[in-house]
Amino acid sequence: MKVGYYPGCTLKGKALALDETTQLAVELLGEELREIPDWTCCGATTPLTETKIANLIAQTRLLIKTRDAGYEALVTTCPFCFSTLRRANLSIREDELKRKRINTYLAEDLRQRDYETPPPPYRQYTGDIGVLHLLEWFRDTVGFDRIKRTCINPLKGMKVVPFYGCQLLRPAEELAMCDPENPTILEEFLEATGADVLDFPPRIDCCGSYLSVAKPEAAMRASYKILDAAKRIGADAIVVTCPLCFFNLDDLQPEMMKHYPEFRPIPVLYFTQLLALAMNAPVDKLGLESHKIDPRPLVEKYSVNISREVPA
Repeated sequence: MKVGYYPGCTLKGKALALDETTQLAVELLGEELREIPDWTCCGATTPLTETKIANLIAQTRLLIKTRDAGYEALVTTCPFCFSTLRRANLSIREDELKRKRINTYLAEDLRQRDYETPPPPYRQYTGDIGVLHLLEWFRDTVGFDRIKRTCINPLKGMKVVPFYGCQLLRPAEELAMCDPENPTILEEFLEATGADVLDFPPRIDCCGSYLSVAKPEAAMRASYKILDAAKRIGADAIVVTCPLCFFNLDDLQPEMMKHYPEFRPIPVLYFTQLLALAMNAPVDKLGLESHKIDPRPLVEKYSVNISREVPA
């Protein structure tokens, strides 16, 4: 299956480390994910449950671009992008009225644009492009067993806790990636890297999400509870998939130390940073300098200079 890659807006800015280590890890696996052409914002958190087709336009255009570039599926790393694109795709595939309305709109929009040459005929989109989160692609296409064999620098002894947050797994009926109440996909991935994965019940809690903008103290309190729980069970780091979770859990820690004098910082890592490290990528390629809480003292303990030749 030919698969395209959609990084999304945040991964080209604030979460650049997530994008760069995604591409680095995929390269070290011997796989290839190419960015789809001329991509735009996915619409982030538009209310897809409403009947307004305006909420589906940005996502449908991206899916059409993916199809027209010759890809059968689209992989994305950001949970917000994943949720928005997967749910929009499902809506188009299963709701005949929405499908007709969005295709009618986009066909008319294409005809009205100012092209130097006539555009190609509009092709109806029916929801036939698969939308995958990178973790899903790792599990179902690459395989965690293969990832384990590729991790020539297994992170044995590094005690980590997984953090899913609230966007990656819910709504469960639409995303259908893993059990939202008792997920295992991130734990299985982390085990493939060789890290010691601790049992962490708060892994499906909310970090405060966009409250970090409207009510930063509320987001700080929510994130503090998660980080404090991780510290109490002896974790060396907390591992996330989401740029917003990363911001709330990493960037707000200096403020937490002011409000909670007993709190001690804990590194926050993207799951792709951990994977690249386990595959023996150089530490200076992991984007660790962008973290508010410096993870390099921890990471460098598990960085070794060995050959990168790995079993097929």
